Amino acid sequence: MRFPRLLIPAAVTWVGAAVCCGTPTLAWGAVLVSFVVASACLGYSTVVRRRLGEPRTGPVVVTTLLLCACSAALFGMVAASIGTRAPDRQPEALLELASTPVTAEVLVTGDAVPTGSVTTGAGIGFAADLVTASGDDSVLERLSVPVLVFAPVPADRAPRIGERWRVDGSLRWNAPGDARAALLFAREEPELLGEPPAILDWSASLRSGLVGLASDLPGSGGELLPGLAIGDVSQVSDAVTESMQRSSLSHLTAVSGANCAVIVWLVSTAVAALGGGRKLRISCALLCLVAFVVLVTPQPSVQRAALMAAFVLVLGGFGRPIRGLAALSLAVVVLLVADPWLAGQYGFGLSVLATAGLLLLSGPLTDVLCRWLPRGIAALIAIPAAAQLACQPMLVLLDPAIQLGGVPANLLAGPAAAPATMLGLLACLLVPFAPPLALLVAWLGWVPATWIAAVARWFEGVPAARVPWPEGPLGVVLVTVPTVLIATLLLFRRDLPQKWSTTIGVAVVVSLVALCGRAVGDGLGPALHRPGDWIVAACDVGQGDAVLLRQGGATALVDVGPDPEPLRACLDELGVSRIELLVLTHYDLDHVGGLDAVVGRVDEVLLGPVDDPSDERITRVLRAAGAEVREAGAGDQGVLGEPESAAQWRVLWPDPAAGGVEPGNDASVVVRFDLLAASVLLLGDLGEEAQDRLLGRHALGDPLDIVKVSHHGSADQSDRLARRVGATVALVSVGADNGYGHPTRSALELYEATGAEVLRTDKSGTIVLGPGDSGGFRVWSERGG
Repeated sequence: MRFPRLLIPAAVTWVGAAVCCGTPTLAWGAVLVSFVVASACLGYSTVVRRRLGEPRTGPVVVTTLLLCACSAALFGMVAASIGTRAPDRQPEALLELASTPVTAEVLVTGDAVPTGSVTTGAGIGFAADLVTASGDDSVLERLSVPVLVFAPVPADRAPRIGERWRVDGSLRWNAPGDARAALLFAREEPELLGEPPAILDWSASLRSGLVGLASDLPGSGGELLPGLAIGDVSQVSDAVTESMQRSSLSHLTAVSGANCAVIVWLVSTAVAALGGGRKLRISCALLCLVAFVVLVTPQPSVQRAALMAAFVLVLGGFGRPIRGLAALSLAVVVLLVADPWLAGQYGFGLSVLATAGLLLLSGPLTDVLCRWLPRGIAALIAIPAAAQLACQPMLVLLDPAIQLGGVPANLLAGPAAAPATMLGLLACLLVPFAPPLALLVAWLGWVPATWIAAVARWFEGVPAARVPWPEGPLGVVLVTVPTVLIATLLLFRRDLPQKWSTTIGVAVVVSLVALCGRAVGDGLGPALHRPGDWIVAACDVGQGDAVLLRQGGATALVDVGPDPEPLRACLDELGVSRIELLVLTHYDLDHVGGLDAVVGRVDEVLLGPVDDPSDERITRVLRAAGAEVREAGAGDQGVLGEPESAAQWRVLWPDPAAGGVEPGNDASVVVRFDLLAASVLLLGDLGEEAQDRLLGRHALGDPLDIVKVSHHGSADQSDRLARRVGATVALVSVGADNGYGHPTRSALELYEATGAEVLRTDKSGTIVLGPGDSGGFRVWSERGG
């Protein structure tokens, strides 16, 4: 099988961008190496032609030269953009304002999405470019710093792309490889300064028109229609989002090649029907493609799909047709040279891998399946299977599981995507001119959208459709090995000798058997009954606290229990290898004694007030292991997970404004997490008086979903706080036969009286909670199943 020459440069460019964005100091060295290699290859090709009379440079040299040229261009862009605190992304003067309040002017570059506020339960997040910032008597102008803004703004007043807003808040810098250089947390609702340009205002009004239209449609179909047509998922509920993800159908709500193909086909067909020639068809298709990108916003998958379509149209129009894989490779190179930070975005990666899988593997897989099935049915199965096979190594980073139900789910839902997309897009365009007709068309699009949602719900409930898998690099390696072997067998089955084909086939079977055996040996059997999408876990560490919270691939841990071994066993059982945030509420042994289990695994640490000089040893140990350590206080906040789908956390206590609090139980760090699927409040060892003072300082908003009961269920509890929290689940982390009488009957009856389901680690062992099918929670316990 022949591959386009740009395929290898595109792959190297992608890897190089990811590495150099994360480690900017490597960029200039890569530029130098690329220049040297390119010069050597050019010199070699010149010598060969002169001495041997070769008419042209050999294909290996051409590929190497293209590789080095693309790499040099990209690495130069990376070095210029994110070299040591490059002025365009992390200006030195702006870095100095990170720890102080700032007043910033931002230009909105992405749609706002609901995030939930840790204090009021309402809020949004949106991508923007920070253009001016002021603080500490300094004003910085002419900036272009990509940031992600979190603000307490109602959804009906969300900023639109192209608007300029003034935000009073605080900056928090991300790692160099992140697409957003910083996070900007607004203290209050931002102020609108300027309207968007006319074309962006037009696209925003069309999008909002379709969203408003779809909001009148019932059920999940109305939620999904804007996503299927224009990629707007702002109205999709958490339950529907979860169903789409767990059934491998979430790609249908991301605008990509299929949407662009529909646009090009519709425009070309219409122009041809009116008698337009080839040049006119191409010109109109390109113009409509640009308008479509503006309408749906230039997300990574949209940029990739639109560039591929443009290359195919333009080069085909000039009589130089380009194959799909070559167009994909060229699009990847162009996009990464223009914006190297795309290399680390999951949306871009999955879009590229899925497209490559379709172009490379769907044909060979169809041929193989044709041995047992009619060709049409074989192709319907091969298309989603090829895409999932190519994406699986990246998918396990997002969700450590193998989606066995993804192929049949796509087989059933895929045919409904095209009519839903076309009808939804038509309704979007008709809203300003003929609202009644637009509503009728939207109802027609609602039918296939509802079918897709029904398929997602059904496959989400099939137990065998999702098999848990090891997390992190190990999980990627374990799934990549058989994936590469299968792809090799499919692509080169005709070129490989029979002996090699048989060997690879046997290797695939042996690998799968070995991996399944390894997974079962490591506890995959019990994991089949434990929620693979768990969000909260109370580890059984005896008389102490250790509560894990997870958002996407990121994990937070609140306290570490009295002993490292039970915590280490819990982390291993749940597949937690890295902890992005560690909170040590206070320095009692039952909360910090298990620290050795996590030293070296932690990125950021929040500590309670120091009670004794010896407590500072914990700070030194954690910092020596590479963690960022700071003392927590009311108002501290941050995010857990990828910025695009992150959970917010906020420290509510200790609060200096509430008066003096002596270090110890009543100065425990109280932190609230607003995960996408649940709100969680962890009370440390706070006593009744401190709980009442906390309640007087903070409006908790709507009832919370989960509360970690204070002080292992001691009698020192606040009736007012328990009633105000109104949690669905009350977790009591406590050791059996502890000698303290914990948990007390009064504490258990208090939370039971509020309607909470009380779960105890002394009775159940480790307790794991995952999102339920109808809005509640699925509970798994070590001793109760």
